Amino acid sequence: MKGGTGASIACAIGVAAGIVIGSRAVKIYDWRTEWTIPAPMPVVYEAMTSREAVREWWPDMELVEDNGDDDIQVGSTVSFRVHQAPEVARFTPPFRIHCLYTDVEREKRLRETVNGDLSGVLETLFHEHQDGTRITFSWYMRLTNPALNLLGYAAERVYRHSHDSVMTSGEKGLSEYCKQRAASGRA
Repeated sequence: MKGGTGASIACAIGVAAGIVIGSRAVKIYDWRTEWTIPAPMPVVYEAMTSREAVREWWPDMELVEDNGDDDIQVGSTVSFRVHQAPEVARFTPPFRIHCLYTDVEREKRLRETVNGDLSGVLETLFHEHQDGTRITFSWYMRLTNPALNLLGYAAERVYRHSHDSVMTSGEKGLSEYCKQRAASGRA
C-alpha cells in the first residue's frame, strides 16, 4: 500500500469517527440574555408574541411558517430561519428551528421546546422595570448536526458570538419598534 492511500484511509476513518463521536458527545449550550426595552409591558409583550410584529422588528429571526393565529397559547407553533452573524453566515446556512409553546403566562413567561437544527428549551421571562420592561431569555440547547456539534467544542466562542449578534439585533429592533408604536399613539 502506498503512503498516500494509507493516509487517505486514516483521514476517512478519522472523519467518520469524529462524526460518530460528535453525535454521542453532545455539547450543551446554557446561555442567558437580558434585554431592557424602554416601553411598558403590554406593548413589549404584544410585540414579542405577535407574528406580524416579529416579522417587522427581528429580521434575523425570519418567520417562515405559522398557522395564521396571532394569539400565542399552549400548543401554538412557529418556525424560523435564524440568520447568523455575517462572519459566521459565510460558512454555514441559517439555522432552521421549530418552536412549540408548552407554557404561556401572559406578560410573565413563555416556555417553548425547540427542534430542528437546534434542539432544547427556551424560557422567556418578562418583568416590569423602572426603565421599561426587562426580558430574560434562558436557552438550554444543543446542535442536532453531529459535525457542528463536534466543532462546537473548538468553536463555542464563534457560536456564542453569532448568538449574541442575533440577540443584539433583536433587542435593537424591539426597542425601535416599541418606540415607533408609542410615538404613533398605538401603544
